[in-house]
Amino acid sequence: MVYGENRLTIPRVQVGRMIGLLEILQDFKGKVDLAKVAEELRLELDDILPAVDAAKLLRLLQVDKGDLILTDDGKMLLSNNASGRKRMLNKTLASLGEFKGIIDFIKSNHGGEITKDDLIGFLKENMPDVDAEQTFSWIVEWGRYSLLLRYDSGNEKIKITQKSSGSKE
Repeated sequence: MVYGENRLTIPRVQVGRMIGLLEILQDFKGKVDLAKVAEELRLELDDILPAVDAAKLLRLLQVDKGDLILTDDGKMLLSNNASGRKRMLNKTLASLGEFKGIIDFIKSNHGGEITKDDLIGFLKENMPDVDAEQTFSWIVEWGRYSLLLRYDSGNEKIKITQKSSGSKE
């Protein structure tokens, strides 16, 4: 299974930055112009777009004619405490294309544990259009936050967590 970059389903932004964007959107009653958000944050649009893309990918917001609109899922995420947000993102990420493929790869080929090099090799083989090292970093960040994965940087081992929703459909 080879994935094209145009359909990459691994968020490429820090989790906190995306949640911060959603919180700002909530402050604007769930709908605001993207340019206004950029102006409020004193950021360039290019600095905000990765967070917008991640939130769209996770179905937490929609974009309509330049307006960012918080979805019901986005509202639900924000209404949760930190552990509720993690549980919600666990289920969402576990069902997304590449994340699901990575979880399946770890479970089926390696009994729930792989090395960093194993995952980077998998990324290079299956997603040749992406920077495997950078993508690895995003996988670890989102996997850790959502409690899908554990990564020990000391021995460079990645494990599927017991609470992973990845096996549930």
